[in-house]
Amino acid sequence: MKAFQTICRQLKSSKGFSIELSPHLGFSTSSYLCGRKKKVNPYEEVNQEKYSELVQSVLSFRGPAQTPESLFEEDSLLYGPVSKYLFLQGKQFHEALESILSPQGNLKEGDENRESGYIESIQHILKDVSGVQALESAVQHETLKYVGLLDCVAEYQGNLCVIDWKTSEKPKPLIRNTFDNPLQVVAYMGAINHDANYSFQVRCGLIVVAYKDGSPAHPHFMDTELCSQYWAKWLLRLEEYTKKEKNQNIQKPD
Repeated sequence: MKAFQTICRQLKSSKGFSIELSPHLGFSTSSYLCGRKKKVNPYEEVNQEKYSELVQSVLSFRGPAQTPESLFEEDSLLYGPVSKYLFLQGKQFHEALESILSPQGNLKEGDENRESGYIESIQHILKDVSGVQALESAVQHETLKYVGLLDCVAEYQGNLCVIDWKTSEKPKPLIRNTFDNPLQVVAYMGAINHDANYSFQVRCGLIVVAYKDGSPAHPHFMDTELCSQYWAKWLLRLEEYTKKEKNQNIQKPD
């Protein structure tokens, strides 16, 4: 653990999250990576569910361990099948976004009709999004040993950002209304900046909260300074999680 704390102190004291990357890259970790001919993707067989849940596990470890299925069962008992419906809506929204932002840029008519409210909600945001570098992309922090699955890396108003697309039934006009979402964004930023499979560095983040009724989405831009603040918080959360996992492993009988 002392070694881990040393790493954390070093990363905290560094400016931003960047390190020097190898000038040549052998492959891509993304389902789509701009400006690169992809011959072989070694992550094609990656367990996408595992990647998407690992960062979430660190963010939620303070509460009881729950799976999406267990949450659906709980909420169905309390509120009916609303939670699962919202989860599926969010998934379909991400699929529609991927269709829009991919090189082909084609959105099927069925997807457009199904998620028209959310897509309408983000139209003013999409006008400022360009230069997509990665979509639904697996990332790994090679020093801190965690992995994740980010939504998007693209330019927003000229700043290269990790973009996290969210849906909400309630307005979230302030970044504090997004709870742990900023920690998720900086976790992905730290990982992508320490993953030798990417040829670029990201210093900003963006959380976009879209609404089903089509009302304008709220964009929460995170500049380098704000990201640095949340990065320090993420390191503390990650250290707590690592300690808990270590203690649980010690307590397990042989």
